[in-house]
Amino acid sequence: MARLGSRTHGVVTRRELLDAGVTADEIRQRLKNGSLLPQYRGVYRVGHTAPSLEATYLAAVRACGADAALSGKAAAFLYKLIRGPEPRPEVTTRSQKRVPGVTTRRSRTVEMVTYRGIPVTTVARTLVELASTLSLDDLARACHEAGVKYRTTPGQVEDALARRPKTKGAAKLRKILRGDTHVSLSSSSDGSSISYVANASSCQKPIGSWTAAAWTAAGRSSA
Repeated sequence: MARLGSRTHGVVTRRELLDAGVTADEIRQRLKNGSLLPQYRGVYRVGHTAPSLEATYLAAVRACGADAALSGKAAAFLYKLIRGPEPRPEVTTRSQKRVPGVTTRRSRTVEMVTYRGIPVTTVARTLVELASTLSLDDLARACHEAGVKYRTTPGQVEDALARRPKTKGAAKLRKILRGDTHVSLSSSSDGSSISYVANASSCQKPIGSWTAAAWTAAGRSSA
């Protein structure tokens, strides 16, 4: 059982345990003695240590089924596109699912990858979902971080947005992608203070993988 959990941040499902030869009686006994800790219905954590961020999020995804992926602010936090307190688990799935303690949403398509052992929406899809909840400046910062950390391009985000054109906040995200707004991004993830201008009429030197969005450096890094 420990070997099974070691590959999945200590998170296992009842089905996995039964498939591994652990009987229902043994599962009940381990729940009773605390070697299995219930997280959600049919989802457990192995051992007594405090759950990691990955364990918390993976357990939520597992509770929502095989077609589920971490999404929204939780995905952005895992990717380190946003800062602040750890958001509660958010999961997108193709089927209707309600899980106590998890914010769930249904979508016909779920563009996902496996990141740090967790099924999670792609960076581009995550940015689309963030458009409904972040301010213009915070969304622009997330886009910047996506370009720096994952080489995500405006074209990839545009493709993801095209599949969900009526997403709340879509106009805000398109404004950033087109580069027709001014946004100040101070205290970037590398510790520097940077100011970026996204202004289609004044851009001359595109920066990084966001060249298609016509991002230009208006200021240089300062110590």
